[in-house]
Amino acid sequence: MGPSRLHWGGIVFGHRGCRNVPGIPENTLDAFKYAVSRGCGGIECDVRLTKDNQVVVFHDAFGGTLLKNFPPAKRIDELTLFELKECCFAADPTEQIRIPTLEESILFCRENNLRLLIEIKELKRSMLCTDKVIELYRRYPDYMYDNTTIISFHPGALYHARQKDRNIATGQIYSVNMFRTWVSHNVDTISFFPRTFPGIADRLLFFAQEKISPWVGGCSLICPRYDLYSETYRRRWHSRRVGIYLWGFADSTACTPDMRQPGVCVSADDHHEQFATAKREPDYDIFGDRQREREREEEARRKRPQLKQ
Repeated sequence: MGPSRLHWGGIVFGHRGCRNVPGIPENTLDAFKYAVSRGCGGIECDVRLTKDNQVVVFHDAFGGTLLKNFPPAKRIDELTLFELKECCFAADPTEQIRIPTLEESILFCRENNLRLLIEIKELKRSMLCTDKVIELYRRYPDYMYDNTTIISFHPGALYHARQKDRNIATGQIYSVNMFRTWVSHNVDTISFFPRTFPGIADRLLFFAQEKISPWVGGCSLICPRYDLYSETYRRRWHSRRVGIYLWGFADSTACTPDMRQPGVCVSADDHHEQFATAKREPDYDIFGDRQREREREEEARRKRPQLKQ
């Protein structure tokens, strides 16, 4: 397995920084600042390549739904970084917020002492995108190796990263019915077989993501959607020193106490502080006086029925 991420347990990550917060577009430096203000200890962001092979932080393959004055029917990878920086976000009333590069996001997280999950969203050029991310490990080694993890639905991208550098931590994301979801959203990079037989492709992909990729790729994190989590699941992976990252929560009520365990970290869209693990009250009984008193009381209770007889 790769470098352990068990010690990341308890961290709440801002999913894309934040989502659906009025006036703050997701996957931007402003979204990351908002997450920090809500008590997040880490940021999860999505990365894609531009036409000129720059790594930017953006979730969708197409920009039209999130960006103003974006060319209709154009993909993110059909515009250069300069052209993307000219576009403003529909959710930004100031029209001042711009798409950040991954490097800008790394510098922000480093300055604020945050962990960073970098999700490879690129499907058409996933290996090139991964290589570009790895270049930033060379540029900022003191921060990147200890504080970041590359995650993806794409097992091949994770395997490629580990083949390039065994000191890079990776995490396999998965859920059920992924191909059916992508087909319904008309993701154009899906090949003929999964587009034609999404049910079969989903079962094969799920098997590869859960049973094969973590072992072959040496993943440091296993990243299932939260509703696939169980205590047995936690014990199985933690015995192998693999951390767990849970995502997909609609609100904090879905994040049960069972999920707020050592070695388990979660992400949230908003109200991040509600996902934090409650801190235990400090125990100042360092000499065990209270414990001995409880034992004496318990012993006295056991003796009372005998005395009545």
